[in-house]
Amino acid sequence: MKEILSIFLSSFVFVMVTSFAYGQPFDTATNLDATTDQTTNATTPEFTIGKSENLTITDVRYRGESNQITGTVTNNSTSEQTSISIYAVLFDKDDNFLGIAQGTPLVDSLPPADNSPFSIDLLSGFGLYTMPEEVNGIDHYTIYVRGYEPLF
Repeated sequence: MKEILSIFLSSFVFVMVTSFAYGQPFDTATNLDATTDQTTNATTPEFTIGKSENLTITDVRYRGESNQITGTVTNNSTSEQTSISIYAVLFDKDDNFLGIAQGTPLVDSLPPADNSPFSIDLLSGFGLYTMPEEVNGIDHYTIYVRGYEPLF
């Protein structure tokens, strides 16, 4: 199990580093496609949304009282998307990496133009982010979403 988790985490980090290395731009929370309920007070972390060709994230909300990030994922491609995962890469006010938390949509696959709510539990992830006091230290985060076309 540790080997599988290690391979998965290594693959995710590789994808992330490759995106940064090739200068992949991010959508910001002010993008028209990123409708949010975010307020600009000191207790609500700011966020950005990483680019995705097939899936769009909207309605992002940081829910500090339940240690969750919620939102909606929409399939904007012409193909069904399965095995959808949403990741939050978390940082403190000094841009120090705090960890990665993972979530999934309510449904397992999305037909074209369909959407689903999602939830990311900040106290579970890849074992990198488990301390409640660190959850309180989140200053900003970036949301990434990944899905795949079915093989069969």
